[in-house]
Amino acid sequence: MNFEPQKFFIGLVDFFSILLPGAVLAYLLRDTAGPWILGSRYWRLQGTEAWVVLLLASYLLGHFLFLIGSLLDDYVYDPVRRGATDKQQMTRLLKRGQLSPRLLRWLAHVCFKRHADDAVDRIAPMKEDYLQRIKAPGAVNSFQWCKARLALEHPDALAAINRFEADSKFFRSFVPVLAGWFGIALYRTKWGLAPGLLAALALAFWRYMEQRFKSTQQAYWTILTLEAATRDPQSVVEPSHSLDSGEAARPTHAGGVVFRERSPEREYLLTEASKDPGTWVLPKGHIEPGEDAPRCAIREVREETGVWARILRELEVIEYTVEGKKVRVRFYLMEGVEEGRPEDRDRRHVWLPLAEALDKVTHPENREVLNLALRALMTQ
Repeated sequence: MNFEPQKFFIGLVDFFSILLPGAVLAYLLRDTAGPWILGSRYWRLQGTEAWVVLLLASYLLGHFLFLIGSLLDDYVYDPVRRGATDKQQMTRLLKRGQLSPRLLRWLAHVCFKRHADDAVDRIAPMKEDYLQRIKAPGAVNSFQWCKARLALEHPDALAAINRFEADSKFFRSFVPVLAGWFGIALYRTKWGLAPGLLAALALAFWRYMEQRFKSTQQAYWTILTLEAATRDPQSVVEPSHSLDSGEAARPTHAGGVVFRERSPEREYLLTEASKDPGTWVLPKGHIEPGEDAPRCAIREVREETGVWARILRELEVIEYTVEGKKVRVRFYLMEGVEEGRPEDRDRRHVWLPLAEALDKVTHPENREVLNLALRALMTQ
């Protein structure tokens, strides 16, 4: 019989994710529920009998806590994961909707960081193509599909994912215990105990969210790495951004003329060029593989200036040449919704009235686009 330390560790964490929270709850309820269930016999418990009762109560209560904690997956983790990441904010703005509440976005940023959807966006089409063979592309979610593949093909790699999952379940089970304990402390006006419990609750919740996210990311990263290792490098075709003749040519870049309403006049957003700090331009950037122009425009404005902006309408495509290469930029008229911190902290950005913006921009094509935006606003 072979001893497998990794599986032993995971099993141990799974076991204690039930037993330890149950033991804490059994301790808290000992003098309240004990006499009610066992009557006067409760006060005569001692030795082995007392330990058996404690372990049984801990195990039963632990299972109930495990079930209650699993609700966090459906009602907290999944909504934050689906609705508060940067990708979801872009989708909302593309539909001219509102951003998610700041608290949810802050929670998503703390637990998931930026670009949380990059891996799953690449896994999802792969999974659908794989399951399309049996006409069941939506029967399994991306995470479970990755786990199933690893269980069949690379069980050793699955152990690391299971370890993250076990850790997340451990802290998930402690969240309802600490929340209940905190509520009891407030009810009994134990103000000295409440801050410590609140801090412990916050840390347990954060650890649960972080470890659950890491387990999904580890699964996606592993499958992507395995897929890359089995692909012939010569079979991978690099996306082409060369310009074809005519209007059918796809844009290579996308950006926006972003405005905000300020008294006494409207202001427009400019940013410094990445390679030339003294040059002021409209925010724009390269369209990434698999990305469309509208989403690229929202992303680039956000990354370069920290401003969330929604698209109001298309402007014309502007063509020009940089270092001997043709660039084709699809600009959009965009309304600033909210300001935050840009990813590139070294690049400055400014809001200026139209006359000052026209004077400050360096390139004539940027002035052309600003005038196009002004005409578009006048016909709104």
